[in-house]
Amino acid sequence: MRAKLVREIEIELDLISETETIEVNLKQLLLVYKAVEDWRSFFHNSMHYSTIDDLTNYVGNRKEGMYATMNHIYMETFGQLLPGDIEDRLE
Repeated sequence: MRAKLVREIEIELDLISETETIEVNLKQLLLVYKAVEDWRSFFHNSMHYSTIDDLTNYVGNRKEGMYATMNHIYMETFGQLLPGDIEDRLE
């Protein structure tokens, strides 16, 4: 499996108008920002992931590590933010 390119993700969003909005409080937005910042900081320096163990430890699982963080954001934060019709259009 490979990561999607930005353009591939943007194509998936074609059904969403740029004028549609949702309300996000600052704490929710900063949770996402800080998680992306942490992810970027890790992958920014290849010395952070010079072994498979380094990657495994960083990614973690459902209970700890970046996977746990991203899963929480996806399920808990986004799960409460996106109206059902938006989720339907993204599927």
